Amino acid sequence: MSGGIEDVSLSRSLRRSRVRSEILMFLYNQYPEASHPAEISRSTGIDPQIVLGGLKGTSRFDTSNSLLKQGVVEEIERGNETFYRLSERGKTLIEHMHA
Repeated sequence: MSGGIEDVSLSRSLRRSRVRSEILMFLYNQYPEASHPAEISRSTGIDPQIVLGGLKGTSRFDTSNSLLKQGVVEEIERGNETFYRLSERGKTLIEHMHA
């Protein structure tokens, strides 16, 4: 895990985005299982396109602030579908934020 200033910046970024925070907490509660964006959408009540935006940085979300780009979520390909799972870095970050 990186640490220091980078993690403080990430924590601030997550607090400013309800969508990214909710996605991250959903994935934390599913850990170590991976989830499909449609499942994340159903469980959080967030529109599927907005879920993808938070994960990948599309639409209104800046790519550099996406959960994937920040290294707190990882993509897992299964056949022709993509699933998402909390990374070790993401798990550690959430545990430090809630300690």
